[in-house]
Amino acid sequence: MQKCPNAKRVNALTRHTQNAKNAMPASEGPQKIGDVLGDVIDELGIRRELDEARVVETWATIAGPQINGVTESAWVNRQTLYVKLTSAAWRQELTMRRSDWRDRLNDELGSELVEKIVFR
Repeated sequence: MQKCPNAKRVNALTRHTQNAKNAMPASEGPQKIGDVLGDVIDELGIRRELDEARVVETWATIAGPQINGVTESAWVNRQTLYVKLTSAAWRQELTMRRSDWRDRLNDELGSELVEKIVFR
């Protein structure tokens, strides 16, 4: 029998669902789906990964096609967005305005998920 690679997360989701059924009194009524999903995300321990994915996705959106055209890769580590570029000229230009880009990115995200941007 092959073991499910996401067994830990599936088990956590199952436990959360069972606990929610047992914990919610009938008089409380339905819960908002956003609240339930937030609880599940926390229970699964994937909030950081989801936030990091949102940062990279949002960076690609605000950077636009010209910057995306010279972007080799982007990733997040400890609230720092790393953007690897293929153009030294663009790297210099973006580095000079990195605090503006960080502020714009965090505004778009709706929270301070990025403390610093490093262009490589």
